[in-house]
Amino acid sequence: MVVDDEKSTRYLLNKALHKEGYQVIEAKDGQQCLEMCSTSIPDLILLDAMMPEMNGFTCCIKLQELFSKDLSNNFSLDPELDSNPLLYRTPVLMITTLEDQESIDLAFTVGAVDYITKPIQLAVLRQRVRRILQINQLVKELRKQTKISRLMTFIQERIRQSLNLNDILKNTVYEVRKFLQTDRVLIYKFHPDGTGEVVMESIAPGWQSVRKNISINSCFNSDNLQPTHLAKNIYIADLIPYHIEFLTQFQVKSNLVVPISKTNKGQLSGPDYCNYSREELWGLLIAHHCSKPRKWQPSEVEFIEHLARQLAIALQQSELYQQLETANEKLLQFATLDGLTKIANRRLFDEYIDREWRRMAREKAPISLIFCDVDYFKLYNDTYGHPAGDKCLQEIANAIKAEVKRPGDLVARYGGEEFVVVLPRTDGKGGYYVAESIRKRVMGLNLVNTASKVLPFVSLSLGIASTIPLPGFPLEPLIKTADEALYQAKQEGRNCTIMRLF
Repeated sequence: MVVDDEKSTRYLLNKALHKEGYQVIEAKDGQQCLEMCSTSIPDLILLDAMMPEMNGFTCCIKLQELFSKDLSNNFSLDPELDSNPLLYRTPVLMITTLEDQESIDLAFTVGAVDYITKPIQLAVLRQRVRRILQINQLVKELRKQTKISRLMTFIQERIRQSLNLNDILKNTVYEVRKFLQTDRVLIYKFHPDGTGEVVMESIAPGWQSVRKNISINSCFNSDNLQPTHLAKNIYIADLIPYHIEFLTQFQVKSNLVVPISKTNKGQLSGPDYCNYSREELWGLLIAHHCSKPRKWQPSEVEFIEHLARQLAIALQQSELYQQLETANEKLLQFATLDGLTKIANRRLFDEYIDREWRRMAREKAPISLIFCDVDYFKLYNDTYGHPAGDKCLQEIANAIKAEVKRPGDLVARYGGEEFVVVLPRTDGKGGYYVAESIRKRVMGLNLVNTASKVLPFVSLSLGIASTIPLPGFPLEPLIKTADEALYQAKQEGRNCTIMRLF
């Protein structure tokens, strides 16, 4: 950009720079320069120091403010680089007739990177413009590479901090969209049959979501992979027709597609992409630029490919973590559940009642304990066999669970044919009601037991103990009292419920 109030000077500079292959725009004063830079920032500004209304020094100060505001609206992870204004502001070459040291110092103070005096020597101008642009380009590349490095470290750290796959994918699409300053980034996951779905998406304001659109499946079926996955303009790229139709539907002008493998064997791009087998391919990392066609820079493609490799590692870690979680859940079940009846075992009962006993003591609330014993179960086993006995215990366990409905209650197998029920915040009356409901439910199963000396069906004897625990009072008397009540129920003819308070 050439900024000068003299038309002849603008013409001279425009012609000389155009001859060197530069595209030149002109501004006749400082205000017009600021207005033009607010919409499109040039690579270099040649600014006349002496202009009416707003001189070049004042204009330069306002330009630095404008550039700083523009930077604050962009994603950045480079605090050290961003702290140096020379590294991100468009360079200003001041043009002046003044050669005194004070004016030169002022030019640098307000943000100019160099100066040139009138009358302008075109050879000197060409050399300085070329040097400034070269340095500026190197600085841009430095900032971009540093940003890529910092962003990759940032995302890798986020990935390491979370083994939750959903969080990893969500962070990835968000950070990638911000870094690329593009309109849509999504992650597409393949299903075993070759179809797939968009599992995560980040969208800039004003653009449509593709997450629930099933037509995307026709574009990325793993049996119809296309060798071209980097498109500056979708209409001249070698894409299958329904892929172009899909991209057009969602206003995509340019797209970038990078595979995510299951094995992290090294990302492939271009024609090598099709070397992935269905078994090796987890999904795709896709960027959509919708506002206009875009040429994806090699550094951007390299960044996305490197990130896809990190995703592959994260997927493996997440899968291993899920496998470990599943294994731990199974181990916990083995440790706390009864293998036959799938209800709590003796170990879990001991831990649970001890915890609830102390809690009820703190809250001064009642607790009831029910012991249940299957009447004449040994004779049942002897008559019908152990497999039938196992099935009988399973049905009884299910019947007890059906009557114990509160989330805070516990049903457990105490041992052999004995079951136990813990009822926190339940007094003796409530405990007796639950016990009788259990007894009647088991009788309603109509499990034939011709060996029983009570009924020709399976029945239960139940003993209840209920109390309000005192702080520091031991648990054992509650268990002993419930066991004694059960013994009394057996002595009184079985198929009954006995309650004791203490």
